[in-house]
Amino acid sequence: MKKHIALVVTALTIITPPICKGKDADIPLNERTKSLVKELLIKLDSTEIYAARKEKEIEDIKSLLPGTSGVEKFAICREIADQYAKYRVDSALFYAREARYAAIDAGLDSLRILSEIRIANLLAIAGFNAEAVETIQSIPRDSVLDGHMGVYYTAWTSVYHELYSNPDEPEDFKEKYRNLYNTYRDSLLLTMDTLSSTYLHNIERKAARDGRFDEARKYNALRERLITDKKSNASATRLYDRFAIAYIYEHKPTAEAVNDLFESAIIEVENCNQDIASLLRVETILMNMGKVKAAKKVSDYYYSTFQKFGSRKRRLDGMGQTMAINTKTMESLQKRNNDVIIALVLISVLGAILIFVLLKINNLRRKSTILNKKLQRSVEISKGYIGVVFQLYSSYIKQLDIFRTKVHSNLKKGKLEQALEMTGRSSEITSEDLKELYRNFDSVFLDIYPEFVQTVNDCFKPEFKILKKNPGVLTTELRILALIKLGIDDSTKIAELLHCSIKTIYNLRSTMKTRLAVPEDHFRRIISEM
Repeated sequence: MKKHIALVVTALTIITPPICKGKDADIPLNERTKSLVKELLIKLDSTEIYAARKEKEIEDIKSLLPGTSGVEKFAICREIADQYAKYRVDSALFYAREARYAAIDAGLDSLRILSEIRIANLLAIAGFNAEAVETIQSIPRDSVLDGHMGVYYTAWTSVYHELYSNPDEPEDFKEKYRNLYNTYRDSLLLTMDTLSSTYLHNIERKAARDGRFDEARKYNALRERLITDKKSNASATRLYDRFAIAYIYEHKPTAEAVNDLFESAIIEVENCNQDIASLLRVETILMNMGKVKAAKKVSDYYYSTFQKFGSRKRRLDGMGQTMAINTKTMESLQKRNNDVIIALVLISVLGAILIFVLLKINNLRRKSTILNKKLQRSVEISKGYIGVVFQLYSSYIKQLDIFRTKVHSNLKKGKLEQALEMTGRSSEITSEDLKELYRNFDSVFLDIYPEFVQTVNDCFKPEFKILKKNPGVLTTELRILALIKLGIDDSTKIAELLHCSIKTIYNLRSTMKTRLAVPEDHFRRIISEM
């Protein structure tokens, strides 16, 4: 039984799957992280509600368009374009162009140029890099108002950022675009208000890339003070940037940085932002944490967002990540399937072992029941035969006492001949005593071994089966076999006990051997094992 239990414990140990650990397994995640992961997964189940809310907000703005023209129409179309900018890039482009037409109709060249800059920015986001460069190059720099220079340089940095981060671009072109990005970023920093969110954002990223991490965090903290709505896209971007300082640039991931990432993702999901940079990192971290199912859920949502967003570049950027997640998910599922198959096999083995154990236990119980019954019967027989033996001895003592009294009386009266006659050999008395001995022996033996005669006859040839004349009475042959069963095998001893000649015993034993239908050794074993 102990071996069976040990096998069960070993099997259960094998069935238990190991904890998945990735390269981020050493991040000291805390309870806040677990809570944020859970909150994010719950938010992903409510995306239809957030999408409906977003659509309602946009439709409310669109309802202001009828009957408008000029600057008013420009402002409404620009607002709609901004609402669509992180939701539907093709719709954002449409309304950015509508804003340009409204500016042209109003004869306001500065607003037209502002619309052109916005269109170039959106074209870059959509993945139309050549069209974006062509559009922004068509704008003479000296035609841009001083107040719009920050927007102008922001558009250039966006275009070249998209170009140098494009994996399909050759490396030498990427280096060229990166240098142009840095040039326009420096120009942007020279023209922007040093307390503006755009300035702080760009100077923070520059400091992080240059390895000045504490300075980068200082700028990030200044940005936080400027944000009034902690649930806005600006807040989500700031949180992601703070995560990037530690995780991407400093290469010192912390639980707080990971928490910033998850908070950023939650805000972007709530705002129905389809251009979500943070979810790419969320997928990776969840996968490395061993949360494959959660990572797959995030991956599926991210895939649906860049499909809806409509950006060719975002689709290409996200496709590789999504395919990698799907591959890891399939590998994980295959491993789980293998684990399940192994578990099923082990469970089947355990089931077979348990059935075997149960059968053994049941067999032991059955044998125990039979043994208990035999023991109870043995106790009953023992009690009964103690009484029989006591009665026999008492009877013999009484007969001896009567016989002694008679002999003593005759001797006392001088009747010597009568006394001699009484003490002489009496065949009548001996015969009756032997009959009583046989009768008692046969009764006791057959009571203990009721199947004895049938078992003996099953070992004899059909024509030599022993037939008893009286039920409950053994023949001489059967008495010999009964004594052998009781462990008395010596023929001389058997002759003494049965009060017959040893020759008679030898002849009967020899005759029985010739009547056997089975080998003698087998017959002896059957008799002894009864």
